[in-house]
Amino acid sequence: MDKNKYKALFKKLINMKYGIEIDFYSIEQKLTYLRKGGPLNYSDLNTIADDKCWPFSKYWMWPTRAQIDDKLKTTDGIFMHLPKNEEKVIGQLLDIFKNISLVSIILRFVRPRYYAIYSRPPLYLLRIERGVNDIDEYMNYVNELRILKESFKEFRTAESDMIVWAIAEETQKKNRSFNEKKTLEEFIELLAEKLPENLTIEKLVNHHSQEPLKIAEIYYIRKDFKTAGMWAGLSFERYINEKYKNLGINIPQYRGDRLFNIVEYICEYEDHCFKKDKLHKLRRLRNRAMHVEKPYNEADAKFAIEELKMLKGN
Repeated sequence: MDKNKYKALFKKLINMKYGIEIDFYSIEQKLTYLRKGGPLNYSDLNTIADDKCWPFSKYWMWPTRAQIDDKLKTTDGIFMHLPKNEEKVIGQLLDIFKNISLVSIILRFVRPRYYAIYSRPPLYLLRIERGVNDIDEYMNYVNELRILKESFKEFRTAESDMIVWAIAEETQKKNRSFNEKKTLEEFIELLAEKLPENLTIEKLVNHHSQEPLKIAEIYYIRKDFKTAGMWAGLSFERYINEKYKNLGINIPQYRGDRLFNIVEYICEYEDHCFKKDKLHKLRRLRNRAMHVEKPYNEADAKFAIEELKMLKGN
């Protein structure tokens, strides 16, 4: 894929929608120091909110300096080792900003490799599972974008988000101007580069939610075991969530590993208890696949795919 052409078309689409030249990169560069340590300052929030770079004030507003200035001192060094302990960091930021969208914006500009802006069009398009709290729901969202990033083989998580947003725009283009429609068509044509089994990026985004396990099998055949594992992990999540909903279990506000708690609860029921070890192994494999720094090999991917096929009766 021609990344420069893709970025140019995305900027053109934003310009048509908002009338500005979007510039995420300059904001990212000004916040580079936070990846090396140091606390988030209120001046950093003003840098992120620069309406000359993107339409921040059209949708969001930071708390006043008086409300959060002292609390910002507690963020010293928290961005350095992300995504390690990311849920703890997200919770810490949420305690300060009280809004998951604002937290996601900070993470997107400080660590664009791992994070994206929490926004409604991509959420709806990807059919993201509702979480028991904002942290849980944001992690559902960002994990799916990370899977897409690995599948595209080109993009940071933040750029996966840009692609999904543009495809969401394309699906709502009935009332677009001629120039907007033309730009979207050019964008979608650019995304038509073939992935395994003649998938395109647009098809992968639009249809991935139907059965992630089939996509896992495609990447397994291509010997891309890490990507296969991520798709299998998504399939496992959906299997577990479906069982949880069907059983009508009311799990209290859980701490720690969300999937661990769900597996423990559903395995209290007789028809699931014999699967407990298998489900926990699949959960651990899912966690390893989702973390870039952790190893994941052919045997892991084969086990995950075969066991999930048996669980689902495929």
